[in-house]
Amino acid sequence: MTTPAYDALILVDPRFMGGTAMAVETDVRALQSGGLKVGLHFVNSTGFFQPHETPNPKLSALLDLPGVEPVADDRPARARAAFFHHPEPFQTRITNPIIVEAAASVVICHQAPFKGDGALGYDPFTIQRRIARQFRTNPFWAPISGICRAQLSSFAPLLRLTEQDWPNSFHTGEWQPGRTKFTSQVLTVGRHGRPHPDKWGDTPAGIAASLPADAQTRIRTMGTDRAFFTSMGLDTAAWDILPFNAEPVPAFLGSLDVFSYFHHSRWTETFGRTVAEAMLMGARCILQPGLEATFGRHAIYCAPQEVSAALDTLRADLPGARAAAMAAREWCITSFAADAVPARFESLARDRGTLSRQGRIAASPLTAARRWAGFHRRRLRSKA
Repeated sequence: MTTPAYDALILVDPRFMGGTAMAVETDVRALQSGGLKVGLHFVNSTGFFQPHETPNPKLSALLDLPGVEPVADDRPARARAAFFHHPEPFQTRITNPIIVEAAASVVICHQAPFKGDGALGYDPFTIQRRIARQFRTNPFWAPISGICRAQLSSFAPLLRLTEQDWPNSFHTGEWQPGRTKFTSQVLTVGRHGRPHPDKWGDTPAGIAASLPADAQTRIRTMGTDRAFFTSMGLDTAAWDILPFNAEPVPAFLGSLDVFSYFHHSRWTETFGRTVAEAMLMGARCILQPGLEATFGRHAIYCAPQEVSAALDTLRADLPGARAAAMAAREWCITSFAADAVPARFESLARDRGTLSRQGRIAASPLTAARRWAGFHRRRLRSKA
């Protein structure tokens, strides 16, 4: 390969709005501020986004950064490493592919392949073949978490994974708690999230239990309007409900003592960016047990019906709760600071990948094959 035009080549559909978009934005800013030249190609995928969805202004604004350039589509894009962000847009045809010439190409796997019910949500082999056909490069797969690695490893040795994960990163200087928390028995508990059923609990009773308003518990949510909750029969009269982006996310999270996050059982939270953001703002996190693979001892894990008891435990030792929250914040800074992204890039650019089935595996080869077959049966039925 001739001299690369870029250090990092980023390929992403600009219509992402949530955690994937924030992860891409943070990575690009970190690579650029680390002195690396970044090429950015906004792909136009088919079949993943809805017709009304438009490009994210935060992603479009990345092209204004020094050292970040739009990629010309009339000649091969040469880079030390190419990043295909999120597998699902690449499962169907890209209308504006480019030829990629990179020493290393990776699919940054922002969504684990298996859903909460075990069904396969996308076919990694179809995605890999389509990228190879349309972009002329054969990518490795880079998990963003241990949950994601265990699921992708179910397809080894047919799928090559990077040796290292590529977790979300954060400009930690932008996430600074502005107040001392756990100074009163009255706790402010809440979370933010979009109005999609997958992002909330299985039942109205479960959602209410995870956000238990009472004399000692103030509830705040942001991103989902009251009508969404009312349509499910939830009584939210005592909740402070803010619309999407009513406050800057750091300010909203800074107002919480406790971040209580429980999603639908059919959803797989591959990383949990919102959780890490809450930790960085000094909130103690109460989570469903599946997230322990990412956040380990830095959160409390329980069922929604056990949240009230967990809050009582925090009230019984406010200084201990505050210390645990700050320890979780320091762990996030150490683990996910954007300052480390340039060094991670250098390591990934040398990564030769692995076909190993060692370590934690989410599904046996037979189970993975059955889920793959079930995925394609469902697709065929949907087209009939």
